[in-house]
Amino acid sequence: MKKRNILRRILAVVLVLTMATGLTAQAKGDASSTSLKEAQKEKAALEKQLKAAKELINDLKDSKGDVEDKVQELNNELVDISSKITSLENQLADKSTEIADAEAELAQAEADKQKQYDDMKTRIRYMYENSQTTYLEQLLESNSVAEFLNTAEYIAEIQKYDRQKLDEYTENIEYITVAKEQLEQDYADLENMKANVESQKQSVAALMSQKETELAGITSNISDAQEDAKYFEAEIQAQNELIAEIKRIEAEKAAAAAKAAAEGKEVADNPYTGGAFTWPCPSSTRVTSDYGTRVSPTSGASSNHKGIDIGASAGAAIVAAANGTVKAANYSSAAGNYVMIDHGGGLYTVYMHCSSLAVSEGTAVSAGQTIAYVGSTGISTGNHLHFGVSLNGSYVSPWSYLKG
Repeated sequence: MKKRNILRRILAVVLVLTMATGLTAQAKGDASSTSLKEAQKEKAALEKQLKAAKELINDLKDSKGDVEDKVQELNNELVDISSKITSLENQLADKSTEIADAEAELAQAEADKQKQYDDMKTRIRYMYENSQTTYLEQLLESNSVAEFLNTAEYIAEIQKYDRQKLDEYTENIEYITVAKEQLEQDYADLENMKANVESQKQSVAALMSQKETELAGITSNISDAQEDAKYFEAEIQAQNELIAEIKRIEAEKAAAAAKAAAEGKEVADNPYTGGAFTWPCPSSTRVTSDYGTRVSPTSGASSNHKGIDIGASAGAAIVAAANGTVKAANYSSAAGNYVMIDHGGGLYTVYMHCSSLAVSEGTAVSAGQTIAYVGSTGISTGNHLHFGVSLNGSYVSPWSYLKG
């Protein structure tokens, strides 16, 4: 009877232990599932941001095409205006020549008029000085009436010729004067036309400059948006790699836990118990990009930085932020050379873009121990350390741990 009671007690203890182990395994499975769901949710958010960035790129490219068309239209207009200015300048040059010719003709006409006037005065003076006789005396002195008439007719013809020439020169002077005035008016009109066209050219040139500036801005925005898209693609890739790492690590933990349960053993997780992390890059405290949302220069685009970037010299030491086990020491096209350390309780630290690694998977590390060296591998614009902290499969602010 006593043996039966003892046997029942033993069976009851075994049953309780079995149930407890099952509940623990279930709890761990739930935690692992939660971690993966959070990571997948993060990935979905990144994919949404990537889609928005790509849509922005397409919109910007359409805008760029519209502005390029306007710039080409303005350029054609400038070419046409320049051609008009050249034509006006040629017309002005021709008018200048015509005005110069008219001035020369006017000067010559004035000289001819003056000469004719001088000649006429000379003839009048001569006739006055040498013709003291009257017509009656000339008639009486003439050998015949015909000789008298010829003399009188000759004097009349000379006077008529002088008067005719004087009138002609006066009319010519008046004509040339009017023509010169008209040429000068034409020249002034052409100058005004040229000034108006020059003003139009300046307005079009200013508008074209504005459009070219706008085009440069759009081109820059496209470049920024493409960088955003590139960043999101890299983040998605890194998130996929993180999900894969979490699946692998949690699967290994689950398998180890199952094996230990079957053998009646416990698996020590050694979770992080709190306290400030060790600064991961002792040689530099210069944070070049902080954790959290970063607004991009492009309209409507933003990125969510999953860690902090610490600028440092190439080859500077990178140390473990806390005690833990290296769960990954690999290369990724996005993260470059990177190290992932498991600190227990679903807490991991990630060190990206390293030039080289000083540890391998499975290595137990202590806070402050060198694990890698600063570099610029993967998608990176310069030597720096990207330091990230992941809790249950989702990135959290490193400052919560660095500040204790």
